[in-house]
This record gives sequence, C-alpha cells and structure tokens, in this order.
Amino acid sequence: MFGKAVLGIAGAYLLRAVAESGFLPKLLLLIVAIVYAGMWLVWAVRTHASDGFASVTYAITSAMILSPLLWESTVRFQILQPAFTAAVLVAFVTLALVLARRQSLQAIPWVATLAGVATSLALIVATRELVPFTVGLLAIALTTEVIVCVGHPLSVRVIPAIAADFAVWLLVDLMTSSEGVPPEYSPVAATTITVLCLALLVIYCGSIGLRTFGLRHRMTVFELAQAAGSFAIATFGTLRAFNKAGVPLGIFSLLIALVCYWGALSRFTTNEQTRNRRVYASYAVALLLAGSLLLFPADLQAPFLGLAALTVAFLYSRTSKPSLGLHVSIYLAAAAILSGLLNLAGSALVGKVPHSLSASAWVVAVSAAMCYSIGSRTSNHISENAWKSRLLWVIPCVLVAGAAAALAVMTSARLNSASGTLDASRLSVVRTVAICLVALIFGFSGSRLKRAELLWVAYVAIAFGTLKLVFEDLRFENETSLVASFLFYGLILILIPRLSGFSGKQP
Repeated sequence: MFGKAVLGIAGAYLLRAVAESGFLPKLLLLIVAIVYAGMWLVWAVRTHASDGFASVTYAITSAMILSPLLWESTVRFQILQPAFTAAVLVAFVTLALVLARRQSLQAIPWVATLAGVATSLALIVATRELVPFTVGLLAIALTTEVIVCVGHPLSVRVIPAIAADFAVWLLVDLMTSSEGVPPEYSPVAATTITVLCLALLVIYCGSIGLRTFGLRHRMTVFELAQAAGSFAIATFGTLRAFNKAGVPLGIFSLLIALVCYWGALSRFTTNEQTRNRRVYASYAVALLLAGSLLLFPADLQAPFLGLAALTVAFLYSRTSKPSLGLHVSIYLAAAAILSGLLNLAGSALVGKVPHSLSASAWVVAVSAAMCYSIGSRTSNHISENAWKSRLLWVIPCVLVAGAAAALAVMTSARLNSASGTLDASRLSVVRTVAICLVALIFGFSGSRLKRAELLWVAYVAIAFGTLKLVFEDLRFENETSLVASFLFYGLILILIPRLSGFSGKQP
C-alpha cells in the first residue's frame, strides 16, 4: 500500500522531470499530471470498500501530487493562470465529494477539501490574485453545501465555510481600505466585490434556509454561526464597496426578518423544532434592527421601531409567546436610545433640564404605554410562570415612568424659571418630588390592578431616588431642601411597602 503510494509520487516526479527537459510541451504534461492525480483519487474511492486505510492513503497521495504541481506551475514556472488553477482545485474537490457521496464517505472529502482550501489560500498569498481564488473557494463552499442538501451530511463543511469567509473578508479589507489598495495587489471593481459578498450570503443562507425551512432539519451550531457570519461579512463588504447600498440592504433585511418571524410563528411549532424557532426569532430581531438602521433616516428609526413594537405586542396578545414579549422590550429599548428619550429623561432627573421632549421621544413613550396596555392584559391570563410573563413588561413600564418623571421636572422647571425662583437646591427637591410621585402612582396602580411589574418599577424609582439623595441633595447642604426631600422620600418608603402587601402572592 505504502509502496504503491511512493510509486505514485515517483510517477509525478517523472512527469516533472520530462516537463523540465523540454522534450514535450509543458502544458500537455501538466494536464496529464492533473489527470494522473485525479486517477489516484478515483482509485481511493474504489478501494474504500475493501481497505479503508489504503483508500485514505491513496487520497493523500492524490493531494500530494496535485497541490505541489499546481503551486509550482502557477507560482514558480507561471505556466498556469490563477483562474485555471482555481478551476482545477474546484474540480478536484468536486470530484472527491461526488464520488464519496455514493458510499457516504467522510475521510476522502476531508483530504480533498483540506488540500483544495489550503492550496487556494496559499496561492492567494503567493500570487496576490484575490478574485480567482476567492471565487474558487466560494465554488468549493457551494459544492459542499449542495452535497449536504441532497442528503449526504459532511463533517468537513466547516472548512470551506471558514475559508470562504476569510477570503471574502480579506478581499473587502484590502480593496476598500481607507489607505488605498496595496501596490502589490490589482484593484478590484466595486461591482465585483459586491457580487462576491452577496454570493457568500446566497450560498449559506440559501443552504441553511433550504435545510431548515424546506427539509425541517434541526439547525446546527455551525449553521447558526455561519448564517450570522456570512450576513455580517456580506453587509459590511457591500456597504464598504457601495456607500449607497444601505437602502436595498435595509429592505432585504426587513424582508428576511418577516420570513424569520413567519418561520418562528408558523413553520417551527413542534417541540422538535424548538431550536429552529428560537434561532429564527432571534434572527428576526437582529435583522429588523439592522434593517431599520440601514433603511430609515435617523429621525424615522425610533418611530419605526415603536411601530414594530406595537405590531409584535399585538402578535403576543394573539399567541402568548414569551419571545414576542421580549422582542417588544428590545424594540422599545432600541427606540428609546435612538430617539434620545433615555438621554432626555436622564438629563431631566440628574443633569441640565431640557426644554421639552422631542417628537421621536414622545412617539416612543406613547408606544411603550400602548404596548404595555396590550401585552399586560394577555399576561393576566397566563398562570404558568406568571412572574416571568410579568417581567416581560418591566422595560415598557420603566420607559413610561422615566418619561412621566422627566415631563414633571421639565414642566416645574419652566414654571419656576419664569418666576426666577428655581435654583439648584430647589431643583433637586422638584426632582425628588417627581420621582416620589411616579413611585406612588405606579405602586398604587400595581396594588389595585394586581400587576407586580408596576410595583417593581415603583421600587426601581425608590432605589433611584436613594442614589439621588446621596449624590445630589446632600451635596447642596441646603437644610430646607434636604428637609423637603427627606420628607417626601420618607412618606414614599412608608406607603409603598403597605401598598405592595399582595406581592407575596401570585398576581
């Protein structure tokens, strides 16, 4: 067996010696040598049934013949063009995968794929030719995914995926660098970069979508990571190549988000599809957030996310799926950041008091209130894990509470500023009163409506008020202001625990 392998390598060196002698055309002998390496691969597959170890040995022999041959012919002698070399490597890997599929082999695909991928990456470094070998790696990745989709699971599929990701990322990084294209590389058109980025996305999202949506296979950890990775690389590369690609990418992201929501809500409903359901629900959130940032101008991003939160809250009211309730909080939190609601509320309560809430902040605050009104009614009818269902609505409550406290402080500040009587110490009292009133209103509402999340927010307000007393009120050392602040704060500390007497019971 080893003797045959050594003789096989000796045959390859014999062909090399004949080519260097000039007796026959080098290109003809190269084609013969490539066919010779392919014959060893065919022999490896044919002998697997009788001798598995010999089969792997012959596959390694085939790779040891082909890879050095292509390297020397492309780099040293420059007989072969990089595009032709890349095509030969793709054909070699494809031949191995197709032949191995008939017997469901794993070792031979590993040998051929590692050889093809490693040689392609090495030739990228040696030749500085990015496009042909990137295309070759994408073709190897496509072939691997096609074989997997037709029913032959390949453990080696992670190798071409990583190689294709790296090659596309390298292409984007070098060709779109702010410092310009390195002098040893040839420039690549923006259209070519975009096509290669989208090809990576189509290969893996198409393959994973077919296996999960079409065939209903359980998504693997590799597929989960590769789908996210290929989307990130494709988006990054396309935006770097074309600055105006944000709108089409945003539309595409929102459409795929809708597909992911459809899969999570309608396609993957059984217990066996739990992972797929959770993964696609997570993808839907990420894609919708990314799509909103790419598609809409800054002043429309928060209103769109507020509308998305309302839509998802309505779906939650129809399905009672906890993941949808979580999505509402995620969208509202993102909208609060983008609209400036968090900054405005923070400034009103601990910094320079703003004049008023912006239109976007108003939209987010109203959306949070409406989402809470819709979602909390559904949570009232959920008896299993009731406290978890109530926890879903804490963020909407916090946003409403923050907006209410900020409005109270801004209104008081405007009224007092008109009379010229509001200094820093008096402003701290106004803030304390606003926080205490919000805590009282939420605590009373939680007690009367038997909604624990309102009481939790009331206690959050109390905790915030405690920090404010320590870091703001005490700093001014104004006895009148301190007395007023401690008076209101003490009353709240007495009233809220009495209001929450039901909290030990299930709401």
